[in-house]
This record gives sequence, C-alpha cells and structure tokens, in this order.
Amino acid sequence: MQAFDHSIVFFLNQFAQRWRVFDGIVIFFSNSDLMKGGVVMAAIWWAWFYRKGDAKTNRSYLLSALFGSLVALFFARVFAHAFPLRVRPILDPSLHFRAPLGLPNQSNWTIWSSFPSDHAALFCALLTGVWLVSRRAGIALMLYIIIGICLPRIYVGIHYPSDVLVGAGLGVFCVLLCSWSKIRLGWTGAVLSWIERWPGPGYAFLFIITFQIATLFWDIRTLLFFFDVSV
Repeated sequence: MQAFDHSIVFFLNQFAQRWRVFDGIVIFFSNSDLMKGGVVMAAIWWAWFYRKGDAKTNRSYLLSALFGSLVALFFARVFAHAFPLRVRPILDPSLHFRAPLGLPNQSNWTIWSSFPSDHAALFCALLTGVWLVSRRAGIALMLYIIIGICLPRIYVGIHYPSDVLVGAGLGVFCVLLCSWSKIRLGWTGAVLSWIERWPGPGYAFLFIITFQIATLFWDIRTLLFFFDVSV
C-alpha cells in the first residue's frame, strides 16, 4: 500500500510549483466549501426534486444518504483517533514533498491523522444517494468528486490515495446500509410526512442540516475547539 500511495503522490507532486495559476486553482478547490460541499449539496437538492421515478422513494434514499453521511463521518473520525497517527504527505520528510505555491498552513494538519479521508467519506456517501436516484447524475457527480475534491486533496499533500479510497468505501457502505429497506422504510416515511405537512419548518431544518454537512460542520467543530473538545 505504501508503494501505491507514494507512486501517486510522487507523480502528482512533480507538477507542483510549476504554474502558480494551476496551483492556485487546485488549492482553491481543495479549500472552497462552495466547490466541495456546495456543489454536492446542489446535486442532492436537484435529486430531491427529480421528476422521474417515485418522488417518495427517491426522497427516502436521499434522507438515508444524509443520515448515512453523518454515520460515515462519525466513523471516519473514530478511526482517525483509534488508529495510529498517519502523518500527512506534506509533513513527511521522507517524501521531500513540494508544497503547491500559495498553500496556506493549517495547524490541524499536525494533530489530525490523514487516515481515513473524512472528505471522501462524507461526499461519497452523498454521491451514493444521488446515484440511487439517477445513475447519470451519479456518474457525473462521481467524476466531479474525483477530479474536483479528492485529487486536489492528494495534490496539496493532505491525503494519501489510500486515505481517500478507504474513506470513499466507508461512505458508500454506510449509505447502502442505511438505504436497506428494513432500515430506510422504518423512519423516512414519517420524516417525509412531517415535511409534507409542515413544509416551512421542514425545509428550514433540512437547509440547516445540508448547510452544516456542506461545510463539514465547521461551525460546530470551531465551537468544540473553543471549549477544548477534541473532534
């Protein structure tokens, strides 16, 4: 696995510091909540109002994806704390990693393990929900997540490819499990009925949830850090 990780990191890193504009674009995609969670959540909301198929079934899959993404993100953080600290590529002196031009420093890179990727876990979980509603939209979103979210995280040295692959697998597994009919039908019907009966508070609540997921709960994590709670 180390040889696999290092070969891809070395390949991508040879392009770093060659073109400032290219480095800047990749860094922007790596850091931008709009280009990450914003785009993925736009796809979720598109799928929510998708007209083909049974709307109630489609929305039950999307609710399961939202819940499954939270489960995936939870286990990603548990695994990151439970397993030995894996130093990020940018901090590994043996790799002689060249940081892209303009890459800002972040203190949590030194205290958070790179394994697994919570970005891959979260966004691939949401991707699975879109995939269950529309295969074409799922393929398009999958390509975007690979190119626009996962590869930039590797390029800037935050994750190894195996971090991303394991995170992605975790996200897909959690949503498929939560989408199992015996689990999904047990609660999504009641939630959809509540939203249909009270659309104002229902959609306001979904907006808050999707906004927090799109930003990887940054506000909540910042608050926890303020109170010295490890997340």
